[in-house]
Amino acid sequence: MVNNSKAYQVAKYAITFATIFVAMMLDRVISLGLPTATAACVLLVTFSFSFLDNKWLTGVLSCMLFGLASFIKEFIFPSAVAALPVYWWPVVTILPRVAMGAVAFGVYRLMQLLCRQMLNRYLRQTVCITVATFFGLACNTVLFLSVLNLANRLSGQEYQSLVLVIKAVLVTNIIPEYLVSMILVPHVVLGVRRGLKLGVEPHAHSAVDQNNA
Repeated sequence: MVNNSKAYQVAKYAITFATIFVAMMLDRVISLGLPTATAACVLLVTFSFSFLDNKWLTGVLSCMLFGLASFIKEFIFPSAVAALPVYWWPVVTILPRVAMGAVAFGVYRLMQLLCRQMLNRYLRQTVCITVATFFGLACNTVLFLSVLNLANRLSGQEYQSLVLVIKAVLVTNIIPEYLVSMILVPHVVLGVRRGLKLGVEPHAHSAVDQNNA
């Protein structure tokens, strides 16, 4: 049975934030050996938390905590060297991630309706989470880069068109990060659900799920 006490919820989101922040630092270490920075680990962790218990609050707040971790990280390991780094603006680091969570979880709920006739629950959830993860990633890519370019323009810094930026990081960042999240997130989520006795599908009894998986 899920614990809904305030203390449990606070602890859950504190653990979520800490795990996301550690994943972000891990990405930074991995990026030391790469030509460009990667966010594969933090995106995997963020989306895994987002779909864990089929709640809007968890879905959106997990992504918002990703944005908050990104905002705090800029004061420790800044990404931009300028008089006023635009990465220090919450509208750049946090707002796109809130939208990412809302879009991803909204698509997840929609996919649950569209795939309700699929008999295999594990496969059904895998499809729903995979598609939702893709739309969440796409939302984050487009919105974050758009807001970043707008912030650069407003602050008088150099900026490129959205299309040029996406082309520049398509192979080195976007494709690898998308593949890692879309392939691994469903299996991480479903494995953790079973481990926490939430069942393959949210709010279902694990025994029933095991018989139908």
